[in-house]
Amino acid sequence: MRVLNKALILLFGIISLVLSVTAQEIEFKGYGAAGYIFYDRNILNEYNQETYYEGKLQADIEFNKKIEAQLDLRGNSTDNSVNLREFSAKLKYFKYINFEIGNIKKPFGYEYQISKADLVPVNRSFVQNRIEDLGYGGRSVSIMGYYEYSKKRPEFPISYFLSLFKNNSLFAGIVARFGYHFNDDYVISANYQFQQKGGENKINTMGFGIDFVINKKDFDTSIEAYYVQDPYEGIRRKLQNVDEKVYAAGAKLQTAVGFDVDGEFIEEIEPFILLSYFLPDIDVSGNHVLQTLLGVNFYLTKDVRIRLNGDLRLTKNQFIDDYTTKESRGIFEFQVKF
Repeated sequence: MRVLNKALILLFGIISLVLSVTAQEIEFKGYGAAGYIFYDRNILNEYNQETYYEGKLQADIEFNKKIEAQLDLRGNSTDNSVNLREFSAKLKYFKYINFEIGNIKKPFGYEYQISKADLVPVNRSFVQNRIEDLGYGGRSVSIMGYYEYSKKRPEFPISYFLSLFKNNSLFAGIVARFGYHFNDDYVISANYQFQQKGGENKINTMGFGIDFVINKKDFDTSIEAYYVQDPYEGIRRKLQNVDEKVYAAGAKLQTAVGFDVDGEFIEEIEPFILLSYFLPDIDVSGNHVLQTLLGVNFYLTKDVRIRLNGDLRLTKNQFIDDYTTKESRGIFEFQVKF
């Protein structure tokens, strides 16, 4: 594994060197982070404490004003490996439509479009992780046509993304995202995804999402809701000759406020709250997860921050009356972006 990691890093360096000769401009950026997590777990079954570190090295290559490419390496202490997370290329030949091809994000939902390094909490919300597990979001080899709203073109207050994807588990499909922008700071968006699994156990599923975002200086809030069909539970029930249409639902609210303190050590304090709700089967309302995450970020500079998260997860199923707090966690992290 270590030999493979070294080979991958060497390959990344060689490719970057070759591209730097042919490209008009190449820029490296990324982040590093180290932290500590305390879990609410039975120590006899799983560890309840974890230290970790992770990092990202990204090369953005501009060949000319119309062609760009990106290489993205990720590594972490969980498996002590380095992976090529993304290769993508962007073609910008037209005014209101651009194209991107490579192993890229499916444009489903607002939260997943934010880079992990730029998230307000340390990790993505519970509801986002669960819908990604069902295939809504995540990365796949895709070709995407898109346009992102620009303040330079207020006459066209639209963002849209239309992506065709295929991955190695026989899933393929289409994702559409459409957003309307109000006064630069407000945007409302809607999502649709259709995915098809081939092979021996075929199934077609779809999902919907809607979100509203306010993004101002020192204030950010977002509301998201999802209604998605579960392909894996659908296949299991199909094999049992029962109704294969199983729908999950989820919602999330996140608000963050920044306060400039201009101290010698800390420049800004950013408290935030995240609330999420996930229902894996809308026909079984007694089975659900409530997440309440309270946190604060202390910015030493714009790109250096200390992060504290208290993540309470209340899990309920239809067979018990009480909630459990298993998998709740507290997180401390130090992050540096460059």
